Amino acid sequence: MIGDARVVAVGEGAHNITEFHEFRDELLRLLVREHGFTAFVMESGFAEGLAVDAWIHGGPGRVEDVARDGITYRFGECEPMWRQLSWMRQEKVGFYGMDLPGSSTSPGPAVRAILERMPGDEELLRLSDLGGRTEAAVRYAAMPAADRTRLTEGLRALADRALLHEDEVVRRCAASLAAFLEELGTPPAGPYPREVFMADTVRWVLEREERVVVSAHNAHVRRTPFLDRPMLGGLLAPALGDDLVVIGMTYGSGPEVRFTQRSPRPFDCEVSLEERVLAPNSIEARLERLDEPVSFVDLRRAPAELFDGVDGTAAAGGLDLVDDFPAAYDALIHFRQVSRVPGAFERLRDELESA
Repeated sequence: MIGDARVVAVGEGAHNITEFHEFRDELLRLLVREHGFTAFVMESGFAEGLAVDAWIHGGPGRVEDVARDGITYRFGECEPMWRQLSWMRQEKVGFYGMDLPGSSTSPGPAVRAILERMPGDEELLRLSDLGGRTEAAVRYAAMPAADRTRLTEGLRALADRALLHEDEVVRRCAASLAAFLEELGTPPAGPYPREVFMADTVRWVLEREERVVVSAHNAHVRRTPFLDRPMLGGLLAPALGDDLVVIGMTYGSGPEVRFTQRSPRPFDCEVSLEERVLAPNSIEARLERLDEPVSFVDLRRAPAELFDGVDGTAAAGGLDLVDDFPAAYDALIHFRQVSRVPGAFERLRDELESA
């Protein structure tokens, strides 16, 4: 199915699922060893990922520390990720983050990466270091108007200057700052700036690597729009054509994280861990009928009746709507039963409670 494609985009129907980690790791190893793939691109901050790649190519440090500090959204705080990175270091498989800095809430990591490579405003570095994901969002929302203006104007000036720098890494970090600033406002119709940056970063990586595995949520890698906005996969598809293969991962039963917003304040929400109950019009409900522990479905060759009456993929008690499954994904990997990465939910709950 993959053929000569240069990009294999592997989605996941939920983050922090052990079986998704394990399948992605096995697939990456197969594609590297037998099909000439040379890099792994992840839904994680581009600026932070520079340190991970440096470690993979011989840099010092423990894998646990590198993964914690260099992979955003706390995706690096688990043993499956440590195993994958350790193997990538052994095989010298390149690592790239493709996302906005600071789990999309703090510009600090991108500012720091820029100022390490060109002289700049150290005071801006202090202002832009807003802390961890939830802490940063809360601090920015509570920031006095004058301080917020000073921060955003400083970021914009730094990004404008860095976009002209001769260092390509500086320019990509600057582009991440520009997208971060766009996301602070109300994005116009069309793709979100975050999706545009991620797609541009994958193109940037393809100028340096032969073939790559891209890992992100199903909603990002799909070729078709999500809530009427083009996503990462849809932005890459027109130019890549057959050089892009999109594989989604889904599951039938197991734990599902749900959020209940309590107030407009960022991250002021109650988080609970529920047992997944599938909507009858989800693709997962249809795939459960296959009655296999793990099912591989090539959607390009699947019978049309597989999609009759199917509206989307299961998502936190609802549906991520999909108008056309063969157009959105080339294939689906479906697990009947999954488990959460140990400790992931507890870390998330503690983070939100302390916000």
